[in-house]
Amino acid sequence: MAAPLLIVGLNTGTRDAVFAPVREIPGVTLTHVDYRISWEEISARRAGRPLPAPEPIGDDLRDALARADVVFGFVIPRDLPALAPRCRWVATPATGIDHLRGTGVLEAGLTVTTAAGLFGGVIAEHVFAAMLHFARRLADFEEQRRARRWQMGRIAALEGRTVALVGVGAIGAAVALRAKAFGMQTIGLARTVAPGRTVPGVDRLLPREELPALLAAADHLVLAVADTPATHGMIGARELALLRPTSVLINVARGSIVDEAALIDALLAGRLAGAALAVFATEPLPENSPLWTLDRVLITPHVATNVEDYLPRAVAVFAADVRRWLQGEPLAQRLDVARGY
Repeated sequence: MAAPLLIVGLNTGTRDAVFAPVREIPGVTLTHVDYRISWEEISARRAGRPLPAPEPIGDDLRDALARADVVFGFVIPRDLPALAPRCRWVATPATGIDHLRGTGVLEAGLTVTTAAGLFGGVIAEHVFAAMLHFARRLADFEEQRRARRWQMGRIAALEGRTVALVGVGAIGAAVALRAKAFGMQTIGLARTVAPGRTVPGVDRLLPREELPALLAAADHLVLAVADTPATHGMIGARELALLRPTSVLINVARGSIVDEAALIDALLAGRLAGAALAVFATEPLPENSPLWTLDRVLITPHVATNVEDYLPRAVAVFAADVRRWLQGEPLAQRLDVARGY
């Protein structure tokens, strides 16, 4: 009789009930162990900066990892392949994999699965909250409410405007479909555009080299690309200069996609109508960042997917992949390490 598949869940013990779909799978054993690191280390991993001194590995964690076949978690210890020599699969409930840098996982040839694509609709809702925030001048009217001041003024409509999508994966496609419900025009940018390729909701699909044309047409620029070496600094001073002064930039990708200093300069000079930022080059955003004090900036602390049922939905997808793993079938959420997503 084959030994049970041992899954080690990291920092998941308080949510054990959510893992019922995994526990009920025959031939699976699940154990929970805690491992905490600072958000500063997570930010350093994502940005590829030098990491702080490592957190100590407790005996319980060391023992569990030594026996693990599968590791599930967002916070993964450094040098995981050495700590977990039996591990063949790392499953992260995150949509990206930049938090795995520095762990050895991406270099070890391990199978990696993510929650990529699972929360495209949730993030699209965040995008439209940002669009409406600026179009309907909600910050201005909130300020008036606090001052008990009644002052009418012009607002903008989304109908008839153009949303330009840098990235047409699950997030970009979800934004495009919702944009059509608002009566918006949509342009999408893909890494490559094969003949005949279409994306539902996208009126016009452009290849990466036509980024300048996309920027020039944008009323709302939505950044939804994966964090890869090819996308680092993709939106810099030259690209920002192609946007109209009435344009709004919305970043739900990663902070590395945008040159923050160039963005701050553009906002200070009035070359943009606003920026909605869900992600940043350094997280938490440093207290001395000028972004905190700019009127035309909407800051949300990396919460676009932080909905109440996040973990149950991620675990349901993981459980389905566990069944596929045991049956020798391809995993639905498997990372393509070469592409980075």
